[in-house]
Amino acid sequence: MGNSSYEIKVNKNEFRWKGEEGELTFDGAPALLFWDSAIELFLNTIEEISGSDVSKTVYEVTGFRMGQLVSSYYEGRTDVAELLEEYAEIYKSAGWGVFEIHEYSYEEKKAVVRIRNSWEHRIFKLADKNEAGVLLPSHWAGIFSGLFRQDMWYKMVKSQLEGHDYDEIEIFPSTLTISQNIHELARKKESESIIELEKKVEERTQELSTLVQELSSPVIPVLKDILVIPLIGKYNDERLRNMIEKALVELTRLKARYLLIDLTGIKQVDPYTIHGIQKLIQSIRLIGGQCFLVGVSAELSIQILHSHVKLEGIKSFSSLQQGVEYSIQQNGYELVKKK
Repeated sequence: MGNSSYEIKVNKNEFRWKGEEGELTFDGAPALLFWDSAIELFLNTIEEISGSDVSKTVYEVTGFRMGQLVSSYYEGRTDVAELLEEYAEIYKSAGWGVFEIHEYSYEEKKAVVRIRNSWEHRIFKLADKNEAGVLLPSHWAGIFSGLFRQDMWYKMVKSQLEGHDYDEIEIFPSTLTISQNIHELARKKESESIIELEKKVEERTQELSTLVQELSSPVIPVLKDILVIPLIGKYNDERLRNMIEKALVELTRLKARYLLIDLTGIKQVDPYTIHGIQKLIQSIRLIGGQCFLVGVSAELSIQILHSHVKLEGIKSFSSLQQGVEYSIQQNGYELVKKK
């Protein structure tokens, strides 16, 4: 039996099985047989991997190009009405369902196709989907694009999944092409990726900004009435404003008298930052506190002098330790070495 060949005609269509070669032909062309469940698995896999938007475009492009391929087989025929009837018989014989050309006008370049029990409908119904498929409607758009020799597209008017007896598809001239459809999808995906990336950047920037605010210029209690605020890195409006607010709040909350501005972590200082330090000193003075500069290196002192920002009357020390010792003395205490 494996070496046998079989032929059968369904309506006007011929199926031939070559057992020895493992081949099936349909009207002389190589063909394949698939279960509906296998096609369902194939379509679901595409959708699972690509997502609904991409898979919809893939189905439409595939269906449209299949339709163009079918119409190319009959290029040159002028008996279009008879040809459409042949199409319907071919699809019926192949198990694609029942197709009826309900309306057709070559002059107006439009058609209405009704489809009942198509393989796409069977699969969607089996999967409990509530939206009609797009592959077969776009397939007929591709067929009529070939027959009418211009770009055509489709519109679903009725659907069996919505309770109608058949799917009804309007085919009409359109400026929409498959290439445009693909490009629009690519642009949409690119735009979505950019938006998603911008969102992530914005979220990350906010996280970093919050982290910088939390770590930037902490106000540290050292001894009674003495606070230290270490300056690290470069400062902009936001950092300076945040630093001044922190210093004022903590000095008031702890009822401290002295604030040591520690410049140990500053390697280079620009006029903008020096102006910020000046504002901080003035703000602390307004609420009755005093500021001292500590951790001032020789290089840093030269930079401050060259900035032409006036910091006269501000005590400064080369180290934090010296500044703390001076503040203790100003507070009426002294450090005594334990015997």
